[in-house]
Amino acid sequence: HPPRHPQLPSSIWKRLQHLGSNVGCTLLVSLVFGFEAYSYNAVFIARVLPAVQKDSFMLPLAALFNAALGLALWSYLRARFSDPGVVPQRWQEFVSEVGELLPMAPARLEWQPGKATYCTACGVPRPERAHHCRICGVCILRLDHHCPWLVNCVGFKNHKYFLLAIFWGLVASLVGIFTALPELAACFDAFVRMQEGLGMGAEFPVHVTDVWLLLGFGAIALPLSMLLSTMLLGHTELLAHNTTSIEGHYDNMPNPFDQGSSLGNISQIFGDLGADWLLPIAPWRPFTDGVSFERVDERFMGANAPNGGRKGWSPELLAERVWHIRYRVRMSDCGDAERGGGLLPLSWFGGRPAAAVSPRASDSLPPPSSDRDPLIGAAPRPPGAPYRWRDALTGRYIISL
Repeated sequence: HPPRHPQLPSSIWKRLQHLGSNVGCTLLVSLVFGFEAYSYNAVFIARVLPAVQKDSFMLPLAALFNAALGLALWSYLRARFSDPGVVPQRWQEFVSEVGELLPMAPARLEWQPGKATYCTACGVPRPERAHHCRICGVCILRLDHHCPWLVNCVGFKNHKYFLLAIFWGLVASLVGIFTALPELAACFDAFVRMQEGLGMGAEFPVHVTDVWLLLGFGAIALPLSMLLSTMLLGHTELLAHNTTSIEGHYDNMPNPFDQGSSLGNISQIFGDLGADWLLPIAPWRPFTDGVSFERVDERFMGANAPNGGRKGWSPELLAERVWHIRYRVRMSDCGDAERGGGLLPLSWFGGRPAAAVSPRASDSLPPPSSDRDPLIGAAPRPPGAPYRWRDALTGRYIISL
């Protein structure tokens, strides 16, 4: 299509459109935060409550509202200015190291668990669940969408902040509406009386300017709470099923990343359940690094616990070790085992460590899709039986079906 402006190339025109949209969204969000904070604190708390003889409510209501509004603003700023999850350099180094041993798959709008896909725009392989943002021009880990109100993508690293911004914004709106509800009703009654030429009445001794400002606060807070509640319900439903706005349309297979419970799925973004769930900070105990995600056919178990243990991401397991397993790259072919960091196979029953596999001897072993276990070697793998490894450094057991 020809550019809309006859004197500007289409690329420059698109950039100007994006710039205008970003500036407009930024100004609107700033105005909403600023007006709601001013009208509630400077008008409702400082002038309306003393006028109606409710001085004792000033401090607790101000603390409650400003705590919620402050957390909403903090979450918004973190979501906007944080890295959404650009594919890390560590992944690119991993791709360069393994080379052609990394299986590649064409990118499709469907579930592709354990498959690295090639981004034609960036010209590099990207991990599972990563997608390219045409506006930002980069691939984002577990991309959900590009949010114009944040002027940023919502991806693996800032998805938590995005959801908390919605949640605390909703809390602040509801707190403001319900704590000021009697005065909002009185202001509306005074507004109706003024429209009918009856005057405000002596029973509500509030200046007419404050009436308009408090009505403006309610006129913004009420529809904002409705909008935020709808957004929160929609995104929480996706998060509870461990899907994104993009993945919500996939139907080629059941969700392979569903952890079997809402708590387990939410923990993939928020980390282990704790007080940090309510704060816009990085999870204290994350379950994944964003490059590879635990699937229903994989289990990571604690040290010396082959039949039990906590499931989840462990910083003790080097990221590259997990990537080798989940992306079906043999450790021995990439030199990791030669450096003494290889994985030891388990004897098929009992979970006892067997002898380490020689890197040279394993070069001719069949790939994981074969009927032979690549780390046990000559012993045939029973049909449907899992692959099992034990990390030599951490002592953690890994099972992959």
